[in-house]
Amino acid sequence: MFSIDTDTRISIFEGLQVQDIWEASRQLGFPSALWRLPHTNEIKLLISIHEGIRKCQPDLEKLSPGFIINTFQSQNDDEMLFLEGDIILTFSESNVLKTVQNRIGEEHSEVKRLISLAENIGSKQDATSPGTFFHLEKPENQDPAARFQRTVELAVSAIRQKQFKKVVLSRTKELGYSENFQPAEAFRKLSAVYPHAFISLVNLPEHNEMWLGASPELLVGQNAGGKFTTMSLAGTQSARNAAGEIVPKYDIRWNEKEIEEQAMVSRYIVECFKKIRLREYQETGPRTVLAGNLYHLRTDFEVDTIALNFPELASVMLKLLHPTSAVCGVPKKESLQFLTDVEGYDRSFYSGFLGPAQVGGETNLFVNLRTVRFKDGIATFFAGAGITEDSIPAKEWEETELKCETLLKVIAPTF
Repeated sequence: MFSIDTDTRISIFEGLQVQDIWEASRQLGFPSALWRLPHTNEIKLLISIHEGIRKCQPDLEKLSPGFIINTFQSQNDDEMLFLEGDIILTFSESNVLKTVQNRIGEEHSEVKRLISLAENIGSKQDATSPGTFFHLEKPENQDPAARFQRTVELAVSAIRQKQFKKVVLSRTKELGYSENFQPAEAFRKLSAVYPHAFISLVNLPEHNEMWLGASPELLVGQNAGGKFTTMSLAGTQSARNAAGEIVPKYDIRWNEKEIEEQAMVSRYIVECFKKIRLREYQETGPRTVLAGNLYHLRTDFEVDTIALNFPELASVMLKLLHPTSAVCGVPKKESLQFLTDVEGYDRSFYSGFLGPAQVGGETNLFVNLRTVRFKDGIATFFAGAGITEDSIPAKEWEETELKCETLLKVIAPTF
């Protein structure tokens, strides 16, 4: 069990800024995760010092407190990456330390190194210089828009040939970034701009990469009271008009293509419930919700696992749902094969899932959407679009551009 420092004892982390501790952890090569749940004002920082990153089966109810990140292509029996919660710090929105969970002790040599470096970083950190982004040189014959629109045409053709009903195509957008880029400052900006999203920053030193994201889509959640939640999220419209103003929610109109796309995702969840003979669930929606600079259609599902005596429901549904039809397609097997054949790159952790497990007795795993990978001086932004037989290639390209802008306009406003 974790020992929890409270106000009755002054922690050695007292007075330090969350961004300085995170940066110290990164420089020391400790796997770490920084996150803020939707509609909350608490920021949590998890640091894995002793165990590092390990692989585990997705049996959520059996895990110790930690942070999970998993790839898009993983299958039911594949192991997830798990960051053990050796240290879990909770900060208020104003950067005041609230609680410390430290299972390795304040006298541990690595903890002392972490504190010393964080103090040193805090005395030198220049938050006014968040780093810069710049365009990378591309071969003259490379046209990402034309290539993506061609894959949309191939997908529409396959759908009309009855190979599958829907597929979610994705693409990347790459920028260079300067050495003085501050990931924790970018996290802070995203948290301020997108209070409704799951904001996360994950350092994976074994992969030599960091992932920053603002996801609107919960995959599976289960709170300390036993309430299980998931959602279907699909259909996309820009949230701003030509003048750059937010369009009121009641003015949004959804066309048949978007309504059907969202309905497919909802039916997929219901089918998963049917596979395990679960009928006692509450379905709410669909309703229009704001996610960054976009509007989506969303339907929420809830289950009382205590009433059903089904504590392992989150683990069971995680295996059934991933990858969801919102990031893969319908049917799953055929659409996934199409993506493997035509998408042309490895999605890695994009459209996989990530989030805290058993932290404070709660698990909240989100689909890794609206995300960017930082690796070897290259920032890779990811975005996807749901393709049906009514899709128009140019509009699908525009949708992916809007989704990339969710992060770009906050952390790289010049692009």
